[in-house]
Amino acid sequence: MKDQAAAMSRHIKAWRVPVRKGEGQRALSEVVTKASEHGVQVLVLRAEMVFGLDHLRAAYCHAKDAIDSGRGASDSISMETLLYASGERQLGAAIKKMSVDDSTQEMVVAWLGENGLEPAHGWIALSDADTGPSIESLKKFGISELELRTVVPGREAELILEKVAAVDVLKK
Repeated sequence: MKDQAAAMSRHIKAWRVPVRKGEGQRALSEVVTKASEHGVQVLVLRAEMVFGLDHLRAAYCHAKDAIDSGRGASDSISMETLLYASGERQLGAAIKKMSVDDSTQEMVVAWLGENGLEPAHGWIALSDADTGPSIESLKKFGISELELRTVVPGREAELILEKVAAVDVLKK
């Protein structure tokens, strides 16, 4: 899966975008409108629930495979990627967990597919070299103490990739 994710990396670019408190919905709407005007598929998520490009790549690869094989919960690559990125089985739970709201102070904007989206001023490219997640953010995502004890320190982000992959099992 990691090789497939790397091959598809040209199909996903992402940026961290600061958001003023109370303006999350407006910021989300602006990004979605801009993307729609340019025919670009985007995914906009709460930044604290995104654990680097590998997280988004894995979610995108699983989503694309699910849609291509007729196993998708949605026909939309954005919605299917959201489902996998959340590690949840139901779209409602995924939306609640990952969506930007007016309490959001930073969001991640990812474009999915061949067409690109030009980043706005102040957007910071999400890179492979992002620092590891905090234990607090992993727990907020749904990683348990027991799960945390199964990995060596510094490899905690791999638990997120396991949650992404487990969506296929949970959907059955």
